[in-house]
Amino acid sequence: MYIYLENELVIPTENIIIIIDYIHLKNTCNNDFYNNEIKNKKLINLALEEEKSVVITDSEIYITSYALSTLMSRGNEYLRISGGSNSNE
Repeated sequence: MYIYLENELVIPTENIIIIIDYIHLKNTCNNDFYNNEIKNKKLINLALEEEKSVVITDSEIYITSYALSTLMSRGNEYLRISGGSNSNE
């Protein structure tokens, strides 16, 4: 399965480790995690407007202007279309 992030970029969902709200990544209690991830991964800011969510993969950190709920809906829509199942349902 793939997920469209922004700016014509589509990535395989199997590479995604976590998708979080941008505000949580920038929270001071997450500074150590964020700084460690930035050292080891390429940061790609796709947000044309306000930064709303962060997609962390094996080798990249993508920042997008789409809300977390929008990205999750895209993944769930693919499952509905393909006839797959969602473990969250």
